[in-house]
Amino acid sequence: MSKDIRATHAFGLYCFLIAIYLSVGGLLQYRFGVLGISINEVFLLALPAVLYAKLTDLSLSKTFPLRPIGFQDFLIVFLLTALVIAPIELLVRLQEHFWPLPKTIASFYEHLIHREKWWDGIVQIVVLALIPAVCEELFFRGLLQSLMTPYFGPFKCILFTSLLFSVAHLNPWYLPYYFLLGVYLGWLRYWKNNLVLCILAHLANNIYSLYS
Repeated sequence: MSKDIRATHAFGLYCFLIAIYLSVGGLLQYRFGVLGISINEVFLLALPAVLYAKLTDLSLSKTFPLRPIGFQDFLIVFLLTALVIAPIELLVRLQEHFWPLPKTIASFYEHLIHREKWWDGIVQIVVLALIPAVCEELFFRGLLQSLMTPYFGPFKCILFTSLLFSVAHLNPWYLPYYFLLGVYLGWLRYWKNNLVLCILAHLANNIYSLYS
């Protein structure tokens, strides 16, 4: 299969899954809260990515490079992620000042991160931080970036997949935040070619968002 056909298929899969999310996923998330979020992440991102790679005879190890990491790489990614989160957080604060979230959306987010029992924090870390980090990295930096890089080249691909990543969150108020995060994660995949590092960086960002 040629590189342009693979890139077209990847984009078509993305559009198909976003359409399902808009019609079904949003309802699941609204009805079941954090459980709905988990269902969306697993069945609308991670599972389709792996199934597509398997059914089209892609190399799973090359499409989803998941390798053990050393302490040095862990430390580098931890420091880089901290440096990236700081300006993005400033951008979010400025955005909230000039273009705040509607009260209904802000209330929805507040309800998601509300904690009454001590185990609520553990559930939130797993459902709102870990599962999205794993599933979104498998789909965006795994499948999409693997298939689109040969067609676009690495840097245009990072920008394009970051745009798709930001649009997929369906939150125009935080679009620049998701885009910049996507650029960082896409560059990390290109630099180290290890989704484990991307997942850890994404997880760190999600945990920071939960407790900031």
